[in-house]
Order: sequence, then C-alpha cells, then structure tokens
Amino acid sequence: MFGKRKDDEQMIGIIVDDTERRIIVRALADLRDKQRMEHKNHDFLDTLIVKVCDAPTTPTRSGYERS
Repeated sequence: MFGKRKDDEQMIGIIVDDTERRIIVRALADLRDKQRMEHKNHDFLDTLIVKVCDAPTTPTRSGYERS
C-alpha cells in the first residue's frame, strides 16, 4: 500500500492553517497508536507524520485557493 513513490505517481498538495495542521498530526498520531496497540504495521504513519510536520509553509493568502 505505502512504499516508495513511483516516478509517474501524481503528487497532491493541500493548503491548511496551523490549527488544521495540528488536527491532522493529532489524528495521524491517534491512528498510529491504535495500530501499535493492535500489533499492526505503523511505520508508514510515522513517516507521514514527519512529512506533515516538515511540510513547507507558504505566505498567507485570503481564502482557499485551488491550483
């Protein structure tokens, strides 16, 4: 399911504010903890949490944009 990205795989970006970013990280951490308690694979969630935390920020603009 998760692994190395293929060269032809499409990348998707989303624009969220700091509060939304924290909600996403918390939800991923909760899912990771649930997977860990059920002795299921959770490595991909750790990687995803790091990606969300390290995602670049952009200048603030009014409203949402669609690219």
